[in-house]
Amino acid sequence: MIEREFRPVTAFLNAEQPAKEVAAANGAGLALLRNYDPVEAPSTFKLTDLLQKFDKCFGATGRNYGKVTGDRTIADIEKRRKDNWNFLFIAGMWFQDLFNYDFRRTEQCIIPYATQEGEISFCAYNTGVGWRNIVEKMHMTATLTKWYEERGRHEIFAGGKKVNLNSTEHSLKLNAEAVAAGIQHDLDDQGIAKTAREEKIRKRDLTLAAKKAAEDAQMSKLYREVVLKEKPAEGGFVPLGALGGIQPAVKKEAAKEAREEVASFGD
Repeated sequence: MIEREFRPVTAFLNAEQPAKEVAAANGAGLALLRNYDPVEAPSTFKLTDLLQKFDKCFGATGRNYGKVTGDRTIADIEKRRKDNWNFLFIAGMWFQDLFNYDFRRTEQCIIPYATQEGEISFCAYNTGVGWRNIVEKMHMTATLTKWYEERGRHEIFAGGKKVNLNSTEHSLKLNAEAVAAGIQHDLDDQGIAKTAREEKIRKRDLTLAAKKAAEDAQMSKLYREVVLKEKPAEGGFVPLGALGGIQPAVKKEAAKEAREEVASFGD
């Protein structure tokens, strides 16, 4: 066996066709044989391994692979784990939003939820219009606020408060080097958040700072327009002549005098 070798089952098995044949009461073994592609299978995965995996799951031959019920023993667990191959089944649920809610798809859900209001499908209970919230609120025993009013808040040990213990003895062995090491602060020096809470706080602070800067800019603009009576430049264009208080006519007269003076030196 090659360690860590893996391959999607659908790469070497046409999984859809065997499912149809089994549903039509055809033999599962023959369905696997017709739809198995050994070329695309892992190098050490044989057809017998495939048949054994399905037999282990469905118990078609009655062979004992070890119990999986509540009365299983360590021997049962070890017997099942002797199999060199494991199948990892990943199922994706179609969580439905309000904008694409499909009642026909909800009716086809095969996972029932037993609630105080009766049996509700998984898709309808956890998504869509939110039956979970409706049922839970209908049968809620008490809100957290109500619980605190009737029973009081529980004691919280935080902020340097000591916890009363019957004994402080323990078998934990501490690494002397790690204990003597200082507090890790490299992430703090680089401004990197260490927890999701810190990330959320920093994002909030950046948002508030940007909002405050925008408000300050708006107030500064209003102050110049209303109090100082400054007229905003149209389209953001400022004539060069307006810089330094020099008007275009004055600049033109100065340029004319400079030309006349240069001409007199040329004579």
